[in-house]
Amino acid sequence: MDSFKSARNRPRWQYASFLAALCHDLGKGFDMEVRSGQQRWFPLHITYRDFARRQKEAPSVVWREDREHRAHAVLSALLLHHLLTPEDFDYLSLPRVVYVAESLGDSQVRNKVSPLARMVSKLDQASVEEAQLSMAREADSKIGHFLRALEALIANGDLGVNFPGGQVYVMGERTAVVVPVAVNLAGDCLKGQKVVLPSNTHLYNMLRQARLVEADGSGHCVRKIGVVGKLGSIQLSALIFPTEKVVPKDILSTLPLTQFEIKPEIEPEKGSNFEPLQWRLQRPPAAWLVLDGIHSASNPKSHKQLQTEAQKITKITNLN
Repeated sequence: MDSFKSARNRPRWQYASFLAALCHDLGKGFDMEVRSGQQRWFPLHITYRDFARRQKEAPSVVWREDREHRAHAVLSALLLHHLLTPEDFDYLSLPRVVYVAESLGDSQVRNKVSPLARMVSKLDQASVEEAQLSMAREADSKIGHFLRALEALIANGDLGVNFPGGQVYVMGERTAVVVPVAVNLAGDCLKGQKVVLPSNTHLYNMLRQARLVEADGSGHCVRKIGVVGKLGSIQLSALIFPTEKVVPKDILSTLPLTQFEIKPEIEPEKGSNFEPLQWRLQRPPAAWLVLDGIHSASNPKSHKQLQTEAQKITKITNLN
């Protein structure tokens, strides 16, 4: 099969690129539960437009609780039959149609080998970041609520700042916020306002896409930092924010001086079973599960109690 370098078939490759960009999010239809009365929309069987036209009641839409992050890319190829016509097949030829379908799934893979998948991924990421930047400016957005909760917890002393066992480390224009402890405390704070934060991994991605936290060359924003603890140097997992975004200005002059160092990630050797920190964070260790239990509705605690428990768990994690 030829490529974009082929002058004769370049229009066909341009059309294939257009289809890949158009269809890369089709699989998100599987992430939603759409119902009208007793009828449920199933994307493989019928388009949403045709489903809605047949219903007497306006359909209701909710996100499925069992949806998987990035799974929509693989599922998108299953819905191409709703868009492609026999003429599309004739014009592109079967090998290019297969290439488009494969590229849809590859667009969410870390090491993309398909040029088309890389292009779709890059443009999709740029679009998402633009949307997240716009959403972050809205006072009622999830990110806005989260940042205000962090600032309030810091101002009230519920998050310890610049002392051993604390959850926030301010160093000039950069502030390290220890996760997931600080995120869980912010989530608990927001429950009283009936605001539910997205999952930690999703929240981290939203903050990165809104360019509110630093990320490494691979796009990972949960960084490993070194700080001085009571028993010497320790390592913590943290998000790195601009200080002005999370720390109240009126307390900056009162904070003791501290330093933290961002540790580089260790690259796994080929054939090894080593997992980088960011991959392991997607499966919370026992300490985080304990903290989640602390936050359960059946075991409510005050912010001061939560802070004490968070410090204990931070120490457990440091020892590990």
